[in-house]
Amino acid sequence: MNQIAERYAQAFFSLAKDEDAVAELKGEASALKAVCDRDLIRLLDNRSVTKDEKKALFRESIRGADRNLMNLLYLLVDEGRGHYLAEILGGFISLCNEDLGIQEVMVYSARPLTEEERAEIGGAVGGKLGKAVEIANRIDESLLAGTRILINDRVYDSSLKAKVRSLKEELLRESW
Repeated sequence: MNQIAERYAQAFFSLAKDEDAVAELKGEASALKAVCDRDLIRLLDNRSVTKDEKKALFRESIRGADRNLMNLLYLLVDEGRGHYLAEILGGFISLCNEDLGIQEVMVYSARPLTEEERAEIGGAVGGKLGKAVEIANRIDESLLAGTRILINDRVYDSSLKAKVRSLKEELLRESW
């Protein structure tokens, strides 16, 4: 994570902790991150759109948001650092998850996971780690079948692609 984004994320987390609002702010930050796309980032970086117009956009589009989250958005606009928004939110969410005892798990699959599959993976991973699990699912059509699970720095690959690769390596090692 970029050092600037990390500082903002840590400061925002510290504020959430001080106000005993970690879970609530995590929820709002997650919802905002879900809609934080390239178009929004381009808009925040666009110098032809005034700071007041950018702030008005936030005010109108996310009514009822926590005042601290709104203040963070306004600060990013004022400082010209809107392009860090997604990274800041991601860092903040990770800090919240750590504080709340939640393990983030990325599951790559050839197709979207069903709720049953999510529950099965969450139960298995959560049982091993002794933590609640929050699963994010990304589609990777190159997998064909199976999953590749990323937990922190570890990768657990049960995809068909990995099994074929393993079989190929084993066949190459065998002398006929």
